[in-house]
Amino acid sequence: MLFSELYRVINSNNEKWFDPILDVDTKLFIDPFLLFSYSENHLNNAHSKIIEFFNEAFMLAAKSSGLPSSLSYKKLISMLTFPEVEEICLGYTSKSTGGAGGGEGFSHSMASALINSIRIGLKEINHFEEIGILEKGIGRDRISDICANIIKEELIIYTQDICSIHDIPLKEFKVKNSKFNFEFKRWETNLVSLPLNPSNNKPILLVPKSILRELPSINADGFLDWAWSNENETMRTDFNFEVKSKINKEDIMRVASTRIDLLEKYVSYVENKGSIPYDIDKDPSGIYKWYEQSQKIQQMQNLKLPIPNNLDELASLVKVLIKSFNSFIVDNSGYKLLWNETPLTPKREEASQLLFFGLIKEHCKANNVDFSREVNQGRGPVDFKFSSGYQDRVLIEVKRASSSKLKQGLQNQLPQYLDSENINIGYYVVIVQKEEEFKKISGLKEEAKKLSEKLGKFIDVFVINAIYDKPSASNIK
Repeated sequence: MLFSELYRVINSNNEKWFDPILDVDTKLFIDPFLLFSYSENHLNNAHSKIIEFFNEAFMLAAKSSGLPSSLSYKKLISMLTFPEVEEICLGYTSKSTGGAGGGEGFSHSMASALINSIRIGLKEINHFEEIGILEKGIGRDRISDICANIIKEELIIYTQDICSIHDIPLKEFKVKNSKFNFEFKRWETNLVSLPLNPSNNKPILLVPKSILRELPSINADGFLDWAWSNENETMRTDFNFEVKSKINKEDIMRVASTRIDLLEKYVSYVENKGSIPYDIDKDPSGIYKWYEQSQKIQQMQNLKLPIPNNLDELASLVKVLIKSFNSFIVDNSGYKLLWNETPLTPKREEASQLLFFGLIKEHCKANNVDFSREVNQGRGPVDFKFSSGYQDRVLIEVKRASSSKLKQGLQNQLPQYLDSENINIGYYVVIVQKEEEFKKISGLKEEAKKLSEKLGKFIDVFVINAIYDKPSASNIK
């Protein structure tokens, strides 16, 4: 459910705040660089606050000399503890609104990164995301959570003002890291009035659309691209790199830490070039609009699903849902939602999974059928699980035919999921977006049949034709 839907807010395109999906995280992140150029009320001093925070952290790191027993180091660890900011409904978790966060283990990694940055000659930090280029494990989710913690006080006021404009009721919550006390260098937990998220009974924080991106503007891959284009001779002679595609994160870290001057030039380049937020209206990656699209599709199809009474009926119901998705994609031009038109390119695999998830969810909600997404059991997440009681369960894995792990998904992942959860029926849904991919999938149904016989389970493959502008008869049988 959207925030605007829950609180009956008419959210026009003129609204500057991001309208979160309350029960599924959207894979967007607060980009500190976009805060660097943000000038509107509420967050106009947010970037300078982040700089001040990390300058304080730098001073503590320098005083500590890296000694864990020192008071400065202990204070630094306390400063650098950033809990998950579930209130913003952003990040990596696609079945709920809980992210990676930053507990004590991560705070030690951050402290180590700051101390190492000082040792290699980083004299000041105007963009703390530089540290993500110098240290493993500081990715976009961590960077976003760090930002959200430091500017949480501003986000609280921002949210309260929006709620006041739209007469949205508030509830009192105890909010961790609601304010950082610069005088005593410590986080405060305070009682704060915010809107309720009924999906997890936690508060909601709204953020401006204009500070959200899929990747931080300053990032390791961006640094590599810049260095390869501008310092090609250095990369080849000093670091013995011949092929850019073979350079990994450890190599990038080595370049950045060995040649801090290159890192500084790259940051200056990004500052001069500027950056733009994610285009939420066009949604080129298909990570947000799937929710509204799914509602429209469900209303158009309006399936009547019987409540299953046994495993066979549950399996039949799941097949009806897969066929419904196939019918929309193939017969109702739904394939267009899985493509970007300018330029004409397939959206990434998650766009297919989210649209499938959204449509199935809407059909199940309308028919009071239970299912969940990304079951974290065994050795990894499966895309969907349907259940009717504990015994009667069915798993679905959704893959694009272009995936490099297409056969691995069928031969290893799905059987492992079925085995770890003691489930006997699994469906492998493959989405084809290019003609040549039909060759790649030609033996999958036979492979599924052999696996079924070998494992004593039932595994079947469904192929969905999402080739652009080439509607064809259904491949579902």
